[in-house]
Amino acid sequence: MAHTPRDISIRVKWDRLGTIFSQQRLLQKNAYGYDPSEMEGEQRIQFIKDMNLALQDELHEFLQEVGWKPWATSRHVNEDAAKGELVDALHFFVNLCMVVNMDAQELFDRYMEKRKRNEQRQIEGYDGVAGKCGICKRALDDEGVLCREDPLLAGHFICEMGAK
Repeated sequence: MAHTPRDISIRVKWDRLGTIFSQQRLLQKNAYGYDPSEMEGEQRIQFIKDMNLALQDELHEFLQEVGWKPWATSRHVNEDAAKGELVDALHFFVNLCMVVNMDAQELFDRYMEKRKRNEQRQIEGYDGVAGKCGICKRALDDEGVLCREDPLLAGHFICEMGAK
């Protein structure tokens, strides 16, 4: 079966994402002595917290490269430095993917599913409120959300995240 240029383009781009994941795993093993996907218990929880905080910090550093403050006159974007901060953020994001055992293929697949869902939400007039759990506020159509509307009490929810 012949492959179209689009098939080849997607495969090349996919290989790039796969390479990022494999290189990040090697970095973690060689520089720090562990593979995030092999962590368990408290070590895993601490790693998730640390990577989340590091990711947030890198995104904050990215924002510092932009003149975003409405009370200031500067409207600059320091693109080179901003790109560097995004690459730093990517390291921590990939670590978070690996610690929950999500590889590049699964990330790609889940992205495509979520993109399709987000597009449908926009077509349907998404307001950010409707279709969410009344307790934890998570979207009821998102994968992994265990909340549901109570079939006996309209407007009330059965929520795995907490009860009200």
